Amino acid sequence: MGNEITLDVAAEQQEMKITGVTGSQAQKTRMLQMGFTPGTRVRIVRRAPMSDPLEVKIRGTRMLLRRDECQNIRVASAE
Repeated sequence: MGNEITLDVAAEQQEMKITGVTGSQAQKTRMLQMGFTPGTRVRIVRRAPMSDPLEVKIRGTRMLLRRDECQNIRVASAE
């Protein structure tokens, strides 16, 4: 599947596929419960002025994530 990066550095509007979630067990559990599971498509809709928070679209829902949360989500190009 292409090179992996973290979601916080992904380009805006580029569809990515989640390859994994890292962090503490509590952080991983929270992200997985919110739908950030491997194989799911996700994209950054836009960034706030200081790149924190980021508006993310996943499973048809838009949500705001802090940059440090996005650093725990591994993604690769969905193409």
